[in-house]
Amino acid sequence: MTKTLLLALSLLILHTVAAQSYQSTYGSSYAGSTGIRNNPAASVNSAYKWDLTLFTVQARASTNSLYLKNNELYVNEPYSSRYFHNNTDISLLNFLFKPNNKQAFAFNLRGRTYNHLHTLPIAAGDSVNSVNDFLIRNRTTAFLEGNLTHSGWLEGDLNYSQVLHESAGSKLTGGITLQVLKGLSMAFGRLNKITYLENKSATDTTYTFTSGGGLFGYSANYDDTQSGTSSTASDFLKNTYTRFGLSLGIEYLIYDETRNSYEQNHAANYRWKIGVSIMDLGANSYKLSDYTTQFNNVNPGIVSTTVDAKFTNISSARDLRDSLATMFTTATPVTGNMRVSLPTRLVLNVDRSFGNNFYLNTDLSVNFYSTASYTKLHSRDLNLLTVTPRWETITWGVYLPVQYNTQGQLHIGAALKLGPLVVGVHNLKWVKSPGNLSGGGYMMLSIHPFNKKKVISKLDCPE
Repeated sequence: MTKTLLLALSLLILHTVAAQSYQSTYGSSYAGSTGIRNNPAASVNSAYKWDLTLFTVQARASTNSLYLKNNELYVNEPYSSRYFHNNTDISLLNFLFKPNNKQAFAFNLRGRTYNHLHTLPIAAGDSVNSVNDFLIRNRTTAFLEGNLTHSGWLEGDLNYSQVLHESAGSKLTGGITLQVLKGLSMAFGRLNKITYLENKSATDTTYTFTSGGGLFGYSANYDDTQSGTSSTASDFLKNTYTRFGLSLGIEYLIYDETRNSYEQNHAANYRWKIGVSIMDLGANSYKLSDYTTQFNNVNPGIVSTTVDAKFTNISSARDLRDSLATMFTTATPVTGNMRVSLPTRLVLNVDRSFGNNFYLNTDLSVNFYSTASYTKLHSRDLNLLTVTPRWETITWGVYLPVQYNTQGQLHIGAALKLGPLVVGVHNLKWVKSPGNLSGGGYMMLSIHPFNKKKVISKLDCPE
């Protein structure tokens, strides 16, 4: 039981560490095995003949509603549309190998989770202690609507890339990554146009619900844990599905044709590197819990104080399902499987070398799906536009990524490379003011050759 709960909690709450966004490595020939997370063609353009990344951990969050103060969570009060988005990425023993300068193979083993919460405009606050308190603040709100999606999975990435064409002044490479997915944890909830009327008396104000519906559910492997029939992580895992994803990419390198005759093209002396990739095609599939239910048509006469009473002493999904069923005229079980899309996106990356180990990287990430959908379950990445100036060698690096994310937030980050270790934060304001939950950080530890001549020179590796 303990192992199962730890596994589930690690997927659900790792945003407190504050994936897919190792911004300092974008476009870098020193990214090693992690470069395939931005473009599958990056492995053959790695400066290393081999790379073993022992571990990476990275997470980020974006919200306009939550903040920490004195280690307690608070809610911003102004009337607005609310959102909270989080993604987390943990990996172990990622490996890259280049048998020659024309081909490369890479493998990543990762755990990933995406969490999304979105509502239409509402008023909220820390003094709200009941449904009735909440509705008093929202007496002028036309209706309540919102959704929540959580998806967590294990992933094994099998990557191959190769040179497609090479000339004296340029090189075109292509890559493909097969993603083997094991869906571990899923949950979702929906509120659909809940309306209500105000009832005022001399002593109290209550609200009568008039229309609307909802839906909630989660993956069935949690039911076994709740019933006590499963007590180990292996039991939790065996009731999950294996699916496949795919990522594709190309990179085009342009070299300086005015270089000295004794210099040859290699992974690190390009002038321009232009990458295009489609990342994370596919979806995870989860078997739905027996308690997954669709609710429609509010029962006449249901008032806010009644709802408060019905939500008292709920300790299980069964209790929640049974309480909600008494509030609606229709409660329909939802059975079968549920698909949650991967964060599918188009990535355009341009990396410019200015010499003397200075580079400027520009990365545009365009999501295919919106997590605001009320009919399908999607996950999406927070990246939109990132510009990263960097000074970088095989051993040292300084990075200053500036990002405008999908929520319209501007974050200025920073990262350092100290030999095999890279550490960074997505938002320097987050470090100065930890109460701001929009931010996060990352860390990676890699082992690879540190002799630049032996690593990247074709003269040392004739073909």
